[in-house]
Amino acid sequence: MELALYDVPHGYYMTKKVEPDLSSSDRIGWGGDFFTAPELSPILAKTLVRQILAIDDQLGRPPQFTFMEIGAGNGTFAFDFIQECRRIASDFFHRLSYQIVERSSHLQSRQAARLSNLGGDWGKSHLNWKTSLEEVDSDSIIGVVFSNELVDALPVHRVRMADQRLHEICVADKGGCFVECLDSPLSPKLIEYIEAHEVALSEGQTSELHLAAELWMKQVARLLHRGIVVTIDYGHTHRDYYRSDRKDGTFLCYHRHAISTDPYVRVGEQDMTAHVNFSVLARAGAKNGLDIIGLTTMANWLIGLGVEEFVRDQDQESDDVRALAHLLRPHGMGTTFKVLAQRKGMEAFPLQGLHYPAFFGDVVSSH
Repeated sequence: MELALYDVPHGYYMTKKVEPDLSSSDRIGWGGDFFTAPELSPILAKTLVRQILAIDDQLGRPPQFTFMEIGAGNGTFAFDFIQECRRIASDFFHRLSYQIVERSSHLQSRQAARLSNLGGDWGKSHLNWKTSLEEVDSDSIIGVVFSNELVDALPVHRVRMADQRLHEICVADKGGCFVECLDSPLSPKLIEYIEAHEVALSEGQTSELHLAAELWMKQVARLLHRGIVVTIDYGHTHRDYYRSDRKDGTFLCYHRHAISTDPYVRVGEQDMTAHVNFSVLARAGAKNGLDIIGLTTMANWLIGLGVEEFVRDQDQESDDVRALAHLLRPHGMGTTFKVLAQRKGMEAFPLQGLHYPAFFGDVVSSH
């Protein structure tokens, strides 16, 4: 998964599309393989600005407020967020430092082109890019660290319970083709993870282990001095993630908006994802100084931030209303997508986006 998505120069996210029958070279969006909430509508960015302004107040309106977006896609969210700050919060806009962490030079170029429309003078002094979290100094950020549909693309280990033993699903080469094989015994790192999170599968069940996500959250906690971490993605708590009726796990591939479970075709030309285990993120954060504020659904988050105000006077058939209906859909993005909020260096205070709880009291429970 790491190689297929991030290899230089052949990884999925490191290159543009080369399929001649497609008009778009973007991987993200209607002309690509999948779309994210920002491609649907600017509503996510606009509502989040309201929440960020409240966080800014709690931080005492620092001379520089850093908003770090990790994995910014085509730059759509960043553009909408910054434009909304300029429109409704002039003082905050001039104190805002927008930092993007993006490991793909191709996507950095796409983001820079999109954000060039903001105006050169502001961008030169308020926008910057890093290629990895390692480039960011520890305890250097006062503000918010944000990601949207990033963690699901971090590499996972896949395991299967067979003959009453857990085996790692590994990849082998057979006649020049990729094939799966079951490896046993498990590596010490996997055993440590399984024991720490009390992973238990039923016979024949396949699922994922999120070691890279755990490390990612540790790195995020390291760089934040005072502020909030907001993580948006599709996923489950630990209790739901390893339910016995989830026999095949959550690993999926996307190509031209079609779903596949075969990672060994179109290697480097299809997206690979696994649902996020939010309990792992919450526990990793707690071990590294991030206090949990709450976990809720995308629908509850948007409603808590007053999303209805953005479409109140619009025609019910308008694009914005249609997009909002998609974001709030009960059996779609509205409930599958979750929002995890964590804090560091701040006293507890209510987040408007968490006004309507989603009853995830077991977010850090392993069983």
